[in-house]
Parts: sequence; structure tokens; C-alpha cells
Amino acid sequence: MTEFEKMQRGLPYCPADEELTLFRYAARRLCQQFNRLDPEDAASLAVVTTKLFARIGDNVEIDAPFFCHYGMNIHLGSNVSVGPNCTILDGAHVSIGDNVSIGPNVGIYTTRHRVLPLDIARGECESSQDVIIGNNVIIEGNTVIKAGAAIGEGVVIEAGSVVDADIEPFSIVAGNPAAVVRRLQ
Repeated sequence: MTEFEKMQRGLPYCPADEELTLFRYAARRLCQQFNRLDPEDAASLAVVTTKLFARIGDNVEIDAPFFCHYGMNIHLGSNVSVGPNCTILDGAHVSIGDNVSIGPNVGIYTTRHRVLPLDIARGECESSQDVIIGNNVIIEGNTVIKAGAAIGEGVVIEAGSVVDADIEPFSIVAGNPAAVVRRLQ
């Protein structure tokens, strides 16, 4: 099994693998290209984002700078707004629904680093878990969403929160770790 296949299945893998490194370099080049484009050049932005992401819906606006590891694991719905300095470490799939607003300085991390010396010695430095963000979600600035989190429909995540577990639909959450402060239904 290749390191890419391990990564996609959530198994421990070595990110220094040649194939994964080439994928990251390709994504990095596309991110650099995106970040240098004129924000009014919709045609060029569309070309780059179509190459970068697995899927991109209609009416998606991403403010530069934007960074990701692979891009190929990111699925963006329609009517998505992403603030500047968003970083998505997409070793696993990141699914972002429709009508989602992501504030500035948000980090979405599917990667978990291994900490046991024997794992690291074997080259199994990371593993990844999917992140799922439902429809009609607001993620305020400086929020971190960690590997394995599923965020339900209609959730509001207040600024500075760290989401490390699933969030039930129609909730407002805040804090580190993020906890429900109010239900919206």
C-alpha cells in the first residue's frame, strides 16, 4: 500500500514520501499562483481553483492568502466565503457545505501528528481524519477545526474557538475546547 493510500484511509503514513511531496509541491505552486492573482481576475482565479480543489461550487469567494497541503481532498459547496489566511491541511477529505462563511485566520486540520518515538522511527509520522462542515455554517475568525470533527447544519462557531469534536446542528459554540453555549432551535 502506498503512503498516499494509507493517508486516504486514515492509516499512519509518512508525509516525506516522494509522491506525497510532489502532490504538496503542486498544491503549493497553485496556492502561490492564486495568492498573486488580481482579485478581480475571475477567469484566472477560476482556472487555479478548479485545478487546486476536488470540487468547487458556484459563487465561491476565497480571500488571499490561502494555503492548503494537497487541495485534491477539498470539496467546496456553493455560496462559500473564505477569509484571508485560511489554512487547510487536507491529508484527509474536507467537505464544506453550501452557504458557509469562514472568517479570517481559520485553520482546518485533518492531520494528527504521531508522538511515539517508535512510530516516528518507522516513518509513520502522521495520520489524517476527515473534517465535515455542513450547510449554512458560520465559522468566525481565529477558529481551529481539528481532525475528525463533523459540524452540523446551521452551526455558528464563535471567534477563537477550537473544535475537536462533533457539533450538533443548529448550535452556537465557543471556547477551547468548543462547547455549546446556545441552541438555535
